[in-house]
Amino acid sequence: MRTLLLDRRKVVGVPVQCGEYVAKNEEVRAIFPTVAELEDLMAVPYRGKRRDTDVIRLWSPGGRHWDVPFQGFTVARDAMDQGLADQAVEAGAELRTLTNCFAVRGHEVVTDHGTFEAKVIVGADGPNSRVAKSVGLPKPVTGPAMSCLVGGDFSSATDLFFGDFAPGGYAWIIPKDGCANVGLGTWQHFDGNLAHLFSAFLRKHGWSEHHGTGGHVPVLGPVERTVAPPVILAGDSAGQVMATNGGGINVAMIAGRIAGHAAADHVERGVPLEAYETKWRSAVGEPLARGARIKRLADRFFGNDWMLDVAMRMLGTRRMARAIRCQSLWLPARAVLPPNDGEPAASA
Repeated sequence: MRTLLLDRRKVVGVPVQCGEYVAKNEEVRAIFPTVAELEDLMAVPYRGKRRDTDVIRLWSPGGRHWDVPFQGFTVARDAMDQGLADQAVEAGAELRTLTNCFAVRGHEVVTDHGTFEAKVIVGADGPNSRVAKSVGLPKPVTGPAMSCLVGGDFSSATDLFFGDFAPGGYAWIIPKDGCANVGLGTWQHFDGNLAHLFSAFLRKHGWSEHHGTGGHVPVLGPVERTVAPPVILAGDSAGQVMATNGGGINVAMIAGRIAGHAAADHVERGVPLEAYETKWRSAVGEPLARGARIKRLADRFFGNDWMLDVAMRMLGTRRMARAIRCQSLWLPARAVLPPNDGEPAASA
């Protein structure tokens, strides 16, 4: 079975359009308990680890913060993507860069370097997927985001800042080795100038303006349908992102493996591609849907810093920890964190 990897970029993974944060396998098991063989799946991201992080620090508009223990690490996303591409090539795939997909017509993929015939087409071309559009699959709800690297020494905490400076979303400082990935994203309703908001956030923290890369990120979970034979969607093109924390790398890796198996099963044994829909939703669908419901609830408080501040105080550490993990807010939280809920860890 011949496999072609098409990438419109000259160098795989460049430019980086990502916060570069990865949840460790123990956190992934807690969020998606049926997913197995994570060590093998996540070998390339782990090899590209840049910095361990042990806390997600949530900042309210009023300057209070709550520390949520959460095991993760940062990567160099470009190197990670290149490692995954190398892994595919070693397994027999053919990589073609500088190749733009214009449309899918039946079993044909139309590009600026010719038309390719395919039995299965995996659309992993982002939230504005041309593959999805060509076959009438829905587009995920997205919000704009920008990020850049800022040099310096940073703690092991990942900081998330909420307030009107990032309407409906948040700004982040994610530590790396000798620098941090700093970014800002907003909700789907935003129609202003994101670059101005991003520059203001950088200046507020004492950094000069940096040239940032930007794009759109799914903010309300997966689309309703990800299969239209011979096409299946995976990653951002399918909206497979945790809506409460913006995490997409782990989910994309899980769904990508399921997509690969589904494609092979279809070609080799005639298994209908619709099996992919069933399998990925069984593996990660319910937590992603729960995260989207929590995000919709949170949207009611965005746009008013006072209301958002009060809501974060009422939730406290335990329930915000559950939200980050796409877990129900109202179940007993003893399994997530030890006692001492309610008050922030410190005040700024």
